[in-house]
Amino acid sequence: ILGGILRYLKQPLIIGYILTGILISPYFLNLVKSNETLEIFSHIGIVFLLFIVGLGLNIKMFKEVGKASIITGLGQVIFTSIFGFIIAKLIGFETTTSMYIAIALTFSSTIIIMKLLTDKGDTDKTYGKISIGFLIVQDLIVIFALLFISSISTGESIHTLIYSTILSLIGLLTVVALFTRYILSNIIHHIAKCEEYILLFSIGWCFALSTLFYYFEFSIEIGALLAGISLASSPYKTHIESKIQPLRDFFLILFFVLLGSQMVFEDITRFILPIFIFSIFILIGNPLIVITLMKHLGYSHKTGFMCGLTVAQISEFSLILITLGITVGHIPQEILSMVTVIGLITIAGSSYLIMYSEKIFFWLSKYKIFQEFER
Repeated sequence: ILGGILRYLKQPLIIGYILTGILISPYFLNLVKSNETLEIFSHIGIVFLLFIVGLGLNIKMFKEVGKASIITGLGQVIFTSIFGFIIAKLIGFETTTSMYIAIALTFSSTIIIMKLLTDKGDTDKTYGKISIGFLIVQDLIVIFALLFISSISTGESIHTLIYSTILSLIGLLTVVALFTRYILSNIIHHIAKCEEYILLFSIGWCFALSTLFYYFEFSIEIGALLAGISLASSPYKTHIESKIQPLRDFFLILFFVLLGSQMVFEDITRFILPIFIFSIFILIGNPLIVITLMKHLGYSHKTGFMCGLTVAQISEFSLILITLGITVGHIPQEILSMVTVIGLITIAGSSYLIMYSEKIFFWLSKYKIFQEFER
């Protein structure tokens, strides 16, 4: 019903999915009785989404925009962390809490950005490729951030964890690359004669790599994306994509519904000012950081602007990071409520920014202050 209403109002359907989750959460109708099942289905949706995105990418793309993706990814994380920490301290948060908030604000939502870019058909555009690239960089950074916090709570050596993680990642990438080059192409050629079997094989290959990366404590997103990239040069990629797309659409809806149902809204009255300030910082400050970095890299104003709008929200990993900080006793429980509301505001706001980015750029380009900033 909410999807239909928002469709009629010509609004992004993602907002309807998240509102549905909030509506069926314990704060309202309390209809969610099996979180575990919803989580499994939502993970399947994420896997299919990243797999299809990977099908549209190839190694040449990384050669084309790899430098820009790394610089913007690292630069945005560094500058957002610094400015976020300063803002948190000025508002009055303790040093440790300010550090957690600053780090949580740096990560953009891979799932939401990928979904919106896919809906717009912009994954093949230059700004779409760069955005996908720096999302991968962000995912790797958040893995190390979570590893660092976990090592503090368990007493393990952070150096050992980092070295083992890097070695595991290199080993996995090597194995996937060798398998793709010498074995996978031959397998696809032989099974392509049967439409049902190529679909089964593609799903199996996608789940296999996602599971493999999850087993070695990496995100399933990276595994699914690589599974798609490994088939990107196959002549059957369009056929595979058309078969898997309906599955992606169904299961991915449940990810956003689950995201809405798990949002925490407790004791936020005293955080109204911080929520407003941090939300403005994410919606405006984060894009400005990326736009500035893209400008110095020599990209056009429009490409930099479009890339900038994609980072105007916080990630589901931000909530995971804050939850972990609460679990190990570093920050108080109420910080999760604050970050949750910031997440809801920025996810909703960025959905509109990304969906209507062309119109926003055209509208702003008429104003002198925007023209001066471009110069």
